[in-house]
Amino acid sequence: ELCRGEQLVQVQDNLFRLLAACLGSAHFQVAERALYYWNSEHLCVNVLSQSKAAIFLPYVFGPLSKSAAGHWNQAVEGLAQSILKMYMEMDIQLYEKCSRENNEKIRKLEVEKETSQQKWSIIMEAATASGIDVAKLV
Repeated sequence: ELCRGEQLVQVQDNLFRLLAACLGSAHFQVAERALYYWNSEHLCVNVLSQSKAAIFLPYVFGPLSKSAAGHWNQAVEGLAQSILKMYMEMDIQLYEKCSRENNEKIRKLEVEKETSQQKWSIIMEAATASGIDVAKLV
């Protein structure tokens, strides 16, 4: 709360990455406390405002949307939904841009995971063909 604008610029990347990590936490108290930042008038006006949304929303959109879509804790899910709704109503173009980028990121991660699984299958097949009992390794 005591951070001035020029000081925020120096730490904003790390701050927003950390906030995103907290928002994405499976531990409900961590996620819930991070969501409560939007209850702070000072933070909402000076850091999490509409004027700065283009800077920080891309960092937190993924974890917010994941929690809003189904966090095991209903309070976290509801808070995340409220925050996303607020930004959607403020700036629909930014919201949709962040949504597209998040969907693309998820798609890329799924492709990477599938590629990795295919490579491991090839390695396991080669090991089995070489006479290595992979069942003992797993």
